[in-house]
Amino acid sequence: MSVKFNNRAKFARSKGDYNYYDWEVFVDEPKEVIDQIDYVTYFLHKTFPEPVRTVVDPQKDFSLNSRGWGEFDIGIKVTFKDGSEEQETYSLDLSKSWDGKIVD
Repeated sequence: MSVKFNNRAKFARSKGDYNYYDWEVFVDEPKEVIDQIDYVTYFLHKTFPEPVRTVVDPQKDFSLNSRGWGEFDIGIKVTFKDGSEEQETYSLDLSKSWDGKIVD
């Protein structure tokens, strides 16, 4: 099974030459798939504080929220309730907004 992910982002603030965005990455699957997942581990860019983060909340689609100024590939390990695991890579897209509009 290949688990799909998605993200959304919104402008937070400018600092120096950088625009920072609040963003969220989440499992983009129906409840039947989410119910099979035990937890999701996200591997962020090494410059993040605590770059390895594990999320255990299926009620929020195993979403991870953070803030940053750039797009990057997120490594993801999905651990299922049956003990199996799946490795994914997701490319964070800061133009995907919370309200469906393109982020400037």
